Amino acid sequence: MLFDKITQGLAAGTYYLGLRHKTIANNLANSDTPGYKAMDISFNDQLKHFMSKSYPGSKTAFLAPPVLFLEPDLTSGEPRMDLNTVNVDQELVKLSQNTILHNTYLQLLSIKFRTIKSAISGNI
Repeated sequence: MLFDKITQGLAAGTYYLGLRHKTIANNLANSDTPGYKAMDISFNDQLKHFMSKSYPGSKTAFLAPPVLFLEPDLTSGEPRMDLNTVNVDQELVKLSQNTILHNTYLQLLSIKFRTIKSAISGNI
């Protein structure tokens, strides 16, 4: 098996963190939209769900993790006078944390791929 469960998990994590980044960016873009409800994707729930399941072809097609229940959930923010629930400060903190985690996953995947490349080329 070329790609183990850890590599598959890192790839899925990178994918889900990218989707979460888009969701947070959408919240920030709509921070002045009256009635807009802030949303979020629970990265931990998504990754736990992915890692606990077995998917057909998952040993080779790990770069396309299954999109199972990726609809963002409404967050429980306190609505303002215009009924918008986006807290810009909280969203910026989430965006920073998400970016750091995403970059970490990408670095770990890069290390895994360099290791595989070295093994294939015989430069271990």
